Amino acid sequence: MFLSTFEGSIDARGRVLVPSSFRALLGGAQKFFLYPDSSGAGCLEGGGQELMDKHVTLFNNLPPNSKDRVAFVNAIFSKTSEITMDQAGRAVIPPMLLTQAGIEKDLLFVGAMDRFQIWNPERYANFDADHSEHAINNQDALIQPYYEARDGKTWGGNS
Repeated sequence: MFLSTFEGSIDARGRVLVPSSFRALLGGAQKFFLYPDSSGAGCLEGGGQELMDKHVTLFNNLPPNSKDRVAFVNAIFSKTSEITMDQAGRAVIPPMLLTQAGIEKDLLFVGAMDRFQIWNPERYANFDADHSEHAINNQDALIQPYYEARDGKTWGGNS
């Protein structure tokens, strides 16, 4: 699971050091996939082959010509770059992706469970403030998932 937040920066040769804990979660692979976040948050999302396989499974469960499937396949697969890391864990992020995320030099790697995100630090500060406040003010949103996870039943006792 991708956890925590790590500061980074793009070096003079256009490379960024991927956090070692994130590299370990990629299973020793020397590559990962990176694409603009499809929610419009303004960051990049990334992960390994497992994440991309999850996307394929999800989208294959939608009707082939549905507008939703076409839109999300376009939003993710057509904009994904396969990023290769060197032996030290350094990677070059394509300029187009950096521009879309508003990243010039400094950046943040942010763990997001089954994926990680790469953020412009100022954008992330705004996102974090907004979403932290939302979490504080919407604790009830966790009640049903909590009981389902605990009991293996849906809220109200139905299985």
